[in-house]
Amino acid sequence: MSSRLHVIGLGPSGLEQLSLGNYRLICGSKKIFARTSQHPCVQELLAEGVRIESFDEIYTNESSFEGVYQKITERLREELQKGTEVIYTVPGHPMVAERTVQLIEEKLAQDYEIVIHPAMSFVDEIFRSMKFDPIEGVLIRNYDAIKELGLTGREWLVIPQVYDKLIASEVKLDLMTAYPDDAWVFVAQALGTSTERVDKLPLYEMDHGRFDHLTTVILPPNSNVISLTKLANVMAILRSKEGCPWDREQTHESLKQCLIEESYEVLEAIEKHDMYNLCEELGDLLLQVVFHTQLASEENEFELHDVLRGVIQKLIRRHPHVFGEETAETADDVILTWDRIKKQEKAREHTKPAFFRDPKGLPALMLASSTQRRVAKVGFDWPDIEGPWEKVEEELHELKTALADGVGIREELGDLIFAIVNLSRFLDLDAEEVLRDAIHKFQNRFLKVMELSQKKGLDFEQLSLDKMDVLWEEAKSIENSCKIK
Repeated sequence: MSSRLHVIGLGPSGLEQLSLGNYRLICGSKKIFARTSQHPCVQELLAEGVRIESFDEIYTNESSFEGVYQKITERLREELQKGTEVIYTVPGHPMVAERTVQLIEEKLAQDYEIVIHPAMSFVDEIFRSMKFDPIEGVLIRNYDAIKELGLTGREWLVIPQVYDKLIASEVKLDLMTAYPDDAWVFVAQALGTSTERVDKLPLYEMDHGRFDHLTTVILPPNSNVISLTKLANVMAILRSKEGCPWDREQTHESLKQCLIEESYEVLEAIEKHDMYNLCEELGDLLLQVVFHTQLASEENEFELHDVLRGVIQKLIRRHPHVFGEETAETADDVILTWDRIKKQEKAREHTKPAFFRDPKGLPALMLASSTQRRVAKVGFDWPDIEGPWEKVEEELHELKTALADGVGIREELGDLIFAIVNLSRFLDLDAEEVLRDAIHKFQNRFLKVMELSQKKGLDFEQLSLDKMDVLWEEAKSIENSCKIK
């Protein structure tokens, strides 16, 4: 007899759900394996005198499920090498949530004939017990893959094999990142059997239920699920006729200032190390992205999935050292790779790339710094810090001359600032951040001066400049003493 592996589904419960053909095939075979004996159908077959060898011992000896499935596959290979016809039985349907069958197809199908015998799956019983049509939308995921889901809240979510309270607790915590804490959850046990049980619990109490190898967690559609899709839907409603008058009036142009303001509020939260506020401000910034995307969608320009696809593909394409075969040992290597790929992309677009590609609306210090880095890449740069330092001194002298002559003051001041930005680059400092730090230091010191004048009973606005300067030096001294401490 040639080597052939029959993979037979046992259905979700006992013999009454096993097809007649599968029952006859099992009863007429000499070599029968079961992934686990902990299944009603296997127990009833054993009671009828059918000899079945289970792989329960492998579960006991292996530390991971993947290790268990690998060992089962290799054990089946050993049996097939004897030239025999082998039966391998699995709970439910062989092609539904059955990792061992996937491994069998990957590792054994090239050498041996694999025959799949379908059966009822646990999913069929869920449709019956929950009384819903799968056309409404169903998402089936293993308990360890929930964090990666793009949940929309419009689908039924089915999580099979939540076999103990520890797994249930992990599932609960993962679900609570998207679902409301009080969302209803169904914990179903032994569906299709005489001991079938379905408990309805709020999500925060889900792990208080009973769990075993026949337990499935089911969540119905929930309009309050947190997701990017949900945010896009809310934005679409706000822009609709039934939505908000202000939101309906906005355009890409009118929202420009909002985008700038939200970006700077994010920067402020970062500078203050205020993580609570940073979370909120990043949400406001994300809203601007979704808002502009909705406007474009209404004009049939592009959709949210186009934005997501573009950035995902760009990240993968420009990181071949992570997602491809290239290597990059340092951050400088990464930048070189990024620039090379970016140049190749522009060449494929058959357009002549602009040498200076930075948005002209960038803050002046950032634009100056980016411009200097750009020309430095093609060799237009000082060999060491002496060059930019001398340039600062030169521009300072020219500004003094302009002030004396009363001509070219604006231009020379700009040249001096530009030279200082270049010097900051050689010092590995970001001119924008350095200036912001200096501004914050000035603001804090000035506020301290006002506080000191108030403590001394002085009217600050009536103080002479000399007296203000005395308070300034006092504030500076207090500041320095705090630094020493």
